[in-house]
Amino acid sequence: MARACAVLSLLALSFAIGCAQSHDLDRGVGGPDDGAGPGGQAGNASAALGTCEEQAAGSIDGLPDDLACLGLYLDVAKKTVAKNARPYAPAYFLWSDGAEKERWIQLPEGEKIDASAPKDWIFPVGTTFYKEFSADGQRIETRVYRKDRNDHWDKATYKWNARETAARRSEGEDLPNVELGGQPYRIPSTRDCNLCHDGREDSILGFEAVSLGLDGAQGITLQDLVDEDLIEPAPEETHYSIGDDGTTQAAKALGWLHINCGASCHNDNTDSEAYSSGLRLELDPGNLDGRRANELEIVTTTVGINAKTLRWAAQKRIVPGSPETSLLYKLASFRGGGKNDQMPPVASKIIDPEYLEIIEDWIRRMPAGQRVQTGVQ
Repeated sequence: MARACAVLSLLALSFAIGCAQSHDLDRGVGGPDDGAGPGGQAGNASAALGTCEEQAAGSIDGLPDDLACLGLYLDVAKKTVAKNARPYAPAYFLWSDGAEKERWIQLPEGEKIDASAPKDWIFPVGTTFYKEFSADGQRIETRVYRKDRNDHWDKATYKWNARETAARRSEGEDLPNVELGGQPYRIPSTRDCNLCHDGREDSILGFEAVSLGLDGAQGITLQDLVDEDLIEPAPEETHYSIGDDGTTQAAKALGWLHINCGASCHNDNTDSEAYSSGLRLELDPGNLDGRRANELEIVTTTVGINAKTLRWAAQKRIVPGSPETSLLYKLASFRGGGKNDQMPPVASKIIDPEYLEIIEDWIRRMPAGQRVQTGVQ
């Protein structure tokens, strides 16, 4: 009972803060905002949305139409972030066509992350994640995941207006006036997001042991979670490293593959999109002790191994020394033609030039004819 009350108290506090902020906007911090949003559509005045309570009551999932109601920003106009919203950045980023991103987590006071399964953390009810996307310094959208019960997350995306004075809920849309890499920007629908997030035991990508324990993680890290007693059981190791395989590129290549392919799809979760493929690109924190990359499942299921998917069955996933004939490289270097013709399969219209070059170099440096001892067929 005490645990449930603590969660409800935190949610009530966040709701009250957001509601007060929404009322400030209603009174006109700079006047009601009816300017065109990033997609060229006129935004609604805050007053037309109603109070935060009315917005939540009128929503199927309880999430309001106004981002200001959620408690991330104490002052939307000034971009003042609530103190209990902790910023973080994973060691390797999910590629989003070059968009700039900021991330925050709000954990319920007194609650801890359940790390009983090191690869699949379970978050307490009341946890909220925010990820904000920008292009050329201009805010575009803020995605929200809020855990409302043990087996469910409420999800929403909020589109910022051109003056960045408010963000309103979007159900997914193309923004012809916003481009990344020469391609029109698309705000994904909840269904789009589920394609990747359903591949995790508790839905969340990027806030997990590997992403927070490798060099490069910023903000709240795995060590911080342990130091602040926010995770249980606390892992014995809080700093991980990916060993080399003689190419000098393995660590970077495998880190990118883990977060862009393994954490969401190519893993052991039977609900993941690519489970049946047998290709496992997720890193296990228990194996990141500096051992050679050749020993990791992410390598033993790729190097010299034929694809199981029928359309690719005659092709090897990685041909040592030959990225051009390696299926993994070909899919990572292609965009268009359907979701099965590119990697990652969704939410990307242009390739990641930096890491494509790293993956190419990694494969090319592998000794031709290299074989990895594995039971995978």
